[in-house]
Amino acid sequence: MADKFIRFTEKIAKLCGIFAAGCLLLSIVLITELVFERYIFRNAITWQTELVTMLLVASTFIGSAYVLSEKGHVNMEYLYSFMSEKNITKLKIFTDSLCLIFFLILFYVSFEITAEAFIKNHNTGTIWGPPLWIPYSSMLIGATLMTMSYIAELIKLIRKLKEF
Repeated sequence: MADKFIRFTEKIAKLCGIFAAGCLLLSIVLITELVFERYIFRNAITWQTELVTMLLVASTFIGSAYVLSEKGHVNMEYLYSFMSEKNITKLKIFTDSLCLIFFLILFYVSFEITAEAFIKNHNTGTIWGPPLWIPYSSMLIGATLMTMSYIAELIKLIRKLKEF
């Protein structure tokens, strides 16, 4: 059961990486188009800046699960060079547990603000005025994915610790 969960989170993380890369690529295209619209055609466009901001927020939160799966987050390699493999594993379990607690709190908070924005129909207050639950939901999705990823990492680390 745990192996299926780990494989599932790894597959989801890869999809999140593809999604994040797509958001970044779309942001680049939109900013390029915005430059042409403003400076060549002299048109004022309001929705592009807001959409690019939402895409960058989504790629950051949702793409973080991919970064974790690729071990791309900040590590303490220098500190690890002074420790045994068993103590490194214990330290990783401790730090991953702290991260899991953080993302559980972030999940709760993002759920609350997403639900409130959805129920009360909050929008950005601009001319375009998209609903705020859309960018807030990327934080909720990212927190969910990171929670799942840290649980999978903890399962792997605890298994590794049992081997010592």
